[in-house]
Amino acid sequence: MKRYIVILPLLSIFCSLCLGLNSAFSVDFIQLEREFSGKGSSQGRFGKDIHLAFDNQNIYVSDTQNRLIQKLSATGEFLFQIPEAPESADNILRKPGHLAVGSMGNIYVADVTAHHIADSTDPKVYMFAPCIYKFSRTGELLDTYFVDPVDVHPKVILPANLIIDEEGKASFAIQPKGHDRALRVALNAQNELYVLDAELGHVHKFNAEGEKLITFGRYGAGEGEFDTDAADIAIDARGNVLIADTGNHRIVRFDAAGKPLDSFGREGRGNGEFMKPMALATLPTGEILVKDASQFRRKVGGLPEVIALSPTLTQLTEGTPGQAELADTIVNATQPRYGPFAQNAAAADAAALNRRVRLLEEAEYSRYYADETDEEDKEELAEELKRKDIRLTLFHNVISRIQKFDLNGRYLGRIVYETDQLSEEKHDQTFLDLDAAGHLYLRDASDFTIAQYSVSGFTVKPSHMNGFYSVRAARLNNNYLEDYEDIDFSTDVQDELSQLELKNLFGWTYSLSERWHLTFLDEFTYNEQDERYVTPAKVEDSYDFETQALENAFAANLKFITNPNPYRYKELNLSVGRVDGTSDLMQDALFPDLNKQRRVDTGDANSTVVELNWDIWSRANLWLRYADLNPAETSRNFIRRFYDVSGDLYEVFGSRNEARQFLGELTIKF
Repeated sequence: MKRYIVILPLLSIFCSLCLGLNSAFSVDFIQLEREFSGKGSSQGRFGKDIHLAFDNQNIYVSDTQNRLIQKLSATGEFLFQIPEAPESADNILRKPGHLAVGSMGNIYVADVTAHHIADSTDPKVYMFAPCIYKFSRTGELLDTYFVDPVDVHPKVILPANLIIDEEGKASFAIQPKGHDRALRVALNAQNELYVLDAELGHVHKFNAEGEKLITFGRYGAGEGEFDTDAADIAIDARGNVLIADTGNHRIVRFDAAGKPLDSFGREGRGNGEFMKPMALATLPTGEILVKDASQFRRKVGGLPEVIALSPTLTQLTEGTPGQAELADTIVNATQPRYGPFAQNAAAADAAALNRRVRLLEEAEYSRYYADETDEEDKEELAEELKRKDIRLTLFHNVISRIQKFDLNGRYLGRIVYETDQLSEEKHDQTFLDLDAAGHLYLRDASDFTIAQYSVSGFTVKPSHMNGFYSVRAARLNNNYLEDYEDIDFSTDVQDELSQLELKNLFGWTYSLSERWHLTFLDEFTYNEQDERYVTPAKVEDSYDFETQALENAFAANLKFITNPNPYRYKELNLSVGRVDGTSDLMQDALFPDLNKQRRVDTGDANSTVVELNWDIWSRANLWLRYADLNPAETSRNFIRRFYDVSGDLYEVFGSRNEARQFLGELTIKF
């Protein structure tokens, strides 16, 4: 019972922290609702580049490659498409992009068109420009909105392309710089249209009748400004305009009249911080959802790296003084120092060099493309390196997040989801969109399947678990024959040695969130050695030696990334380790009718280590360790009994050495 005094309270702390994540940190997970769509050109199937829009009951998809817009039910069933015949010459869609749906069911989609300058007749002159098409709920074209002037002649001489117009006549087409730039659209409750023209740093507002009302915003990083790669626009419950200012890592807000209000967020990977916000959604409850590009990677390679998570088997942190000593103390105190199962010093040293598993923020495969070769060679090299990486990896997950804010921009919580990079089917799932009901849409980059997920709150999910099991068996048999220095060749000593080792290693990890990670490791080892030592010249000195040993090593580690920024990286680790072992050794005279001398050893070990490893600041680390080592200096506490040639007990020898240690260490880097 004594051995569990330390472990049970710590396990209860782990469980309490896990159960308290939802209330303390407001972490939600997602649950798969359905999958639909796929690769194709119609009837609920799409090309590579698509955009989604939603109303209360339906999903709308613009398909750039196939030049169409499809309407699906909320569960992904095909309803109708615009136009009915996309391959027809009458199809006005050229590069349909971002879209939105109004309260009356009208569909607004960003595109590119060639607009005829009205007073040009012979020949006609066309101006290529970005536009917004407005379709009725049944697919009828109602209006076309432009954000650039298209009905006036340019005031300077411009190059033009000779084209054939819709009447088959020779005409000219002007293609100004940025004529095919992407626009993004959003609608308020009054069906007023807002168009984000990020490349030129403007937002254009149109009323429900299509009249342009105002233009606001400008390029920059100050008040009322946003970068040219601003990625999304949304209207909140108050009618304010939100811009995902990707390059400045923030959300910029304007009122309905275009007056700058404020911004929230800053560059970073913490709560309320962004790494290139890319998508916005506003919920009827008033909450604002923001998806950014930050990715939290958890990758564990071969078994040595996994064992590195255990505080009792090797060091937890790279470059943290005292960790290697901890590893050596525990390993040496619980493993034999001699014989066939002595701890391999080289292996222990190698394990001590393993680095802790950290959350990496950038796509690590980008390094594969650094070689200056052609695209085909780059892709082939990348695939080969990826295959090698997968073979050496136990698990590799990418955790992404969607943050929740109230109407004032205050952080409320986050939704996290994982992508298994070792899954052939799911490794290339990419973010697609969010709807007003809070659903998340991911898309498979290979077969173009769309997966719809709902937010389920914090629950223990098998999809967030990773486990591994390793079993090892080693059997060694050696036979030695020796002839001592004389004039004949005969056996003076025959030594038969047999060794067996069985080892089971079980590991289990769970991603509680993008920052919380729980790991359990358990290693069970069985060792035995049999030796038959025969001396024909003096058989009474022959003996039989047997030893058996059982050992179980358990380790638990709770990791919290307090700051995932690689330049300000901080983490906290709470760890507990437990090692229990027993050994039995028996040495008997091989011929008891001549000699009943024997020796019996029984030994045990039980050690506990508790650690706190905390990066107080990015350049300051606090390490605390409590260790109850039993034994502290040998492989086992043991009792040894000796029996004489008559078989009578004549001596008992016992050895017990224990140590209780408390160590504290503060490291500051300048």
